[in-house]
Amino acid sequence: MTNNRALIFWFVGSLCIFFGTLIAGNIDPEIIGATTISVVLSYVISFVLIMIGGMFWITTAVAHVEEY
Repeated sequence: MTNNRALIFWFVGSLCIFFGTLIAGNIDPEIIGATTISVVLSYVISFVLIMIGGMFWITTAVAHVEEY
């Protein structure tokens, strides 16, 4: 994996984890208008974003180890 590609993967993974934690940190089930489905969907979206970001980071780390 080239350095540019590794940097892009690392950056995209960082963005996914950032937005996942941003969503997870702002979930408030007691807000007026929040339904159970919307709260669960927010948790699922944030979990998926964090997992995708982790996969990007792991891919970058494995490519880095194999390269050197």
